[in-house]
Amino acid sequence: MGESSLSERLKRDNNDLWALLPQHPFVKALYSGDLPLDRFRFYAVQDYNYLVGLVKSLSLAASKSWDFDVARLALSHASFLASTEMENYEKLLGELGLSLSEVLREEPAPTNEAYVNFMIATCSTGTALECMVSLLPCYWSYRDIALANRELLENNGVDLYRRWASVYLSREYGDAVDEYRRAVDRLWEEEGGVYQRLNRIFRKAVRYEYMFWDMAWNMEKWPV
Repeated sequence: MGESSLSERLKRDNNDLWALLPQHPFVKALYSGDLPLDRFRFYAVQDYNYLVGLVKSLSLAASKSWDFDVARLALSHASFLASTEMENYEKLLGELGLSLSEVLREEPAPTNEAYVNFMIATCSTGTALECMVSLLPCYWSYRDIALANRELLENNGVDLYRRWASVYLSREYGDAVDEYRRAVDRLWEEEGGVYQRLNRIFRKAVRYEYMFWDMAWNMEKWPV
């Protein structure tokens, strides 16, 4: 994963947007411990619904990849999210005073629904590489956000926030991000594609990542 790899090139070409993610007010307040709990509760509900869409998107990526190692990776990530990660999220929701039935009844906010629809549409109509690229900012940005705000987390007095954020600083999460990036880079080397299209997909996903934080910060609702 050198400077000439696809993943590094995509990040470099979109650094104007990427650099905004660790600085978002929601992120800063979460890592410092100043985030009001109702905003984090809103985020958790929306993120659970988002993860359902991510599982579906990863399954689509697996079905499209001719590279068995990439297909296996996508399926393993989908399986982990659908089992272990969802179980962990259910525990988190319980700590927030929410039941799973309540969360599933909650309608996704406009930005959340648009982001999930973008991922599923890209994975349904595009190549395996295009699908994997559309999901890359979700994985990678959470790692970079955690690394950029590590010092804030050290003085965070909210145990729930510290535990949530520490996941993204773990070696296991870092390894998962690197593994995913290698899969994206390998597909590019094997199958290629139109870089301009891949860059457009990546950039749109980064925008949605920023908008997702914005959605949670403003506790976004449907206007009508």
